[in-house]
Amino acid sequence: MTTSTTPTAFDPELLGPAVLEIREGIPVIGSLVAGRGVGAADAMAARIGPSVGRAIFTGGDTTDSPVEPAVAAARRAFDHGRWGRSTGRGRATVLLRTAQLMAERAEGFARLLVAETGKPIREARGEVGATVNAFEYFAGLARDINGRTVRDIAGDVFAMTVREPAGVAGIIVPFNFPLGILGQKVPPALAAGCTIVIKPSPLTPLTALATANLLYEAGLEPDALSVLIAEGSAGATLVSHPHTDVISFTGSTNTGRYIAAGAGQHRLKRVAIEAGGKTPVVVTSRADLNVAVDGLLFASYFNQGQVCVAGSRILAHADIADELIERLAAGAAQISLGDPHDEATEMGPLISGQHFTDVLAGVERATEEGAALITGGAQVQVEGTAAAPYLAPTVLATDVDTNHAVREEFFGPVTTVQRYTDLGEVIDRSNAQRYGLAASVWTQDIDEAFDVALSLNTGTVWINGSTDAFPEIPLGGRRDSGYGAEFGREGMEFFTENKTIQLRRGRREAWYGGAR
Repeated sequence: MTTSTTPTAFDPELLGPAVLEIREGIPVIGSLVAGRGVGAADAMAARIGPSVGRAIFTGGDTTDSPVEPAVAAARRAFDHGRWGRSTGRGRATVLLRTAQLMAERAEGFARLLVAETGKPIREARGEVGATVNAFEYFAGLARDINGRTVRDIAGDVFAMTVREPAGVAGIIVPFNFPLGILGQKVPPALAAGCTIVIKPSPLTPLTALATANLLYEAGLEPDALSVLIAEGSAGATLVSHPHTDVISFTGSTNTGRYIAAGAGQHRLKRVAIEAGGKTPVVVTSRADLNVAVDGLLFASYFNQGQVCVAGSRILAHADIADELIERLAAGAAQISLGDPHDEATEMGPLISGQHFTDVLAGVERATEEGAALITGGAQVQVEGTAAAPYLAPTVLATDVDTNHAVREEFFGPVTTVQRYTDLGEVIDRSNAQRYGLAASVWTQDIDEAFDVALSLNTGTVWINGSTDAFPEIPLGGRRDSGYGAEFGREGMEFFTENKTIQLRRGRREAWYGGAR
């Protein structure tokens, strides 16, 4: 590997053998196939990092060429390797050691996240901490995979169920939380005993490569884990490949539909899909507005609004709606946009110029359809940094449920406020949308809180809170937000298959020829 004294935005040593060379100060990276860096058959364009406004790496593949050797290695490790025959204790040891290594190198991982996503450093550190927590949790769960026994099916029959690893898992991770969502998928898959092939977003592959290197260092055999640095065709091939057994995907609803169809193209396989969302946020007349406004600012603008459960549709009771809009707009205008590396920065740039264009186009369409622009809705030039592109935190208002801002996911720092008059109305309006990932309700009335929470047709409902996820609790959607669970015991059991074993004691009475 050649070297250069030109500084990069992160430490390339974290990426291990995936760095093929340093060219003019920029790492040239390849896919990590069974612990070995593999160059591209046809290289992607250089990635412009939003935190620095210049190239942060080159390499990666526009083709699906790394898929076949990666899946073959994972198949080999599962069928004949050490990992396919590992014990729960052995898997727990690797996962716990990985958590320890990541905690020791947390600052380096946080800087990787800032470089590839543009999120502020304080958010990046939180994402690293959450991922360490996930590895720790699933390390414990690896030693507690069990089935059940049934002793009274019949007088001479004893039955049991056992959970076995599903096989080779294909894992597809989006750009918004490239490390955090990796932590929702990789630790439970490995805890279950699967081998894995990871396809991160080509915009944000660095933390996936760094995590793979920690796992190797912690004792995972290289064949058991590969990382594909490639564009969408590689993901499609991974999904339809006859030797992948389960697929875990997080991304858009449209891509999720293709994933679901592709997974049954050559052989039927199970798929967990966490797709789009348009989180209804119900603020009742009994809400504490001081608590609600602070919480809704976080729900709307955390991670630049690039969150599948962002609080992007706020339904406020008519008695408090005007005050809520005024206070929300004032709070949004005070959010500090700045260099993502600066400790004081509260919001960074969007992931790319193309994504910025798409979000701004969504705002423009919403206003053309009649939504009022309360604040934001324009690009911001931030002095003292080359980071870009920034969109000012945006508040829209409309009472029309067919408006684009109400129906569609922006995936940016945009929230929309609507009015309602009674709980029955707001529940019906919330449930009328096509998404069903998450919702929240803000009220100081406990009966009201549970009435609304139990009536909303979503996978998760927060009461006086939002966006929180914990490895102990499953997260999953309904309808166009997907299906299946991540996190919790349910998230690990997705990566297992159930087997029933029946034992008959004694001699069975002859069924044929008994009269002879």
